[in-house]
Amino acid sequence: MKTMPDPSPKPSLNLGPLLKIPWRWVILVMIAVALVVAIIWSTCAPIWGWEGWQMAVRALVAVVPVSIAGLLVTAPWRPRLAIDLITVWLAGTVVRLLLTPVACLALYSQAPCDKGQFVVAVGACYFAVVLAEVGVIAFSLPRAAVGDAR
Repeated sequence: MKTMPDPSPKPSLNLGPLLKIPWRWVILVMIAVALVVAIIWSTCAPIWGWEGWQMAVRALVAVVPVSIAGLLVTAPWRPRLAIDLITVWLAGTVVRLLLTPVACLALYSQAPCDKGQFVVAVGACYFAVVLAEVGVIAFSLPRAAVGDAR
């Protein structure tokens, strides 16, 4: 008597390659992009009658340390499977998303300023830093396979 094959789906063992992101480059690019945003803010904001470099410095202090902490909490120096790397990076981004308002509140309570300008400055800096981080990680992933000959 013949047995019927089991039609239930089997889990895949292909979890992707082992990847390691260039976390030092990511941090350097995040800092560089935040400085560029601060320079652009410092030159353009006075045209609109807004605070210049003071607001840019507040945005840098609110965003850059939190962004670095959000990246370092994922332990990016350890190689991870491709499926795990994206999940861990998203967890770090959520940590950063939750800590940025706390840092902003702490800064605002120390030196009150115009709320609207502060929110726009922090938002611009945060958006640029996240875009830079995503760009560096996306650019490096094809070359990030540990032991890859490329």
